[in-house]
Amino acid sequence: MSARKWKREYKTKKDNHQAKFTASGSLTQKIITKAEITTITEPVSCPFCLHIGKIGEFLISTKKGFHRGLGKCPECKNQMQLRSLTAEWTPEQYAEWCYSYSLSGFWQKVPFKKWSQRLRDIGWSYAFWAKYKQLKGESAEDRTESYQEWLERKQREEHEAEQREG
Repeated sequence: MSARKWKREYKTKKDNHQAKFTASGSLTQKIITKAEITTITEPVSCPFCLHIGKIGEFLISTKKGFHRGLGKCPECKNQMQLRSLTAEWTPEQYAEWCYSYSLSGFWQKVPFKKWSQRLRDIGWSYAFWAKYKQLKGESAEDRTESYQEWLERKQREEHEAEQREG
């Protein structure tokens, strides 16, 4: 096959607007599909350390460009799915995500002190923990009492015991 013939056939195959005929002689139209490219210009947040940055900071470079499904936090170095990275959550939705991920090692990946401070800084701490405790099934009675509450309970128990004896 000559180089000219090869070029002509190659261009013909790549021509999306060209009419094509079936074996029976009827005309078929080639369906043109266009890829949709989404660009994210807003900052994104790592779900593990709550580091905020541009999407480009999180992309993983490969031989063929960038990884299409995973991102890597530049700060905590944890990998996450891009859909988790780009998700827009309320504190309650984030708590649900964290709770469902906790069985797979969420809390082992989290630098807790930094994460907790950032959660407070964005104003999500109270709503997050309320929802997370609700998901765990903890109520006000289930939580651990403070030292002050323990002292008051012990004094109350001793007072009740003295009144029964005397």
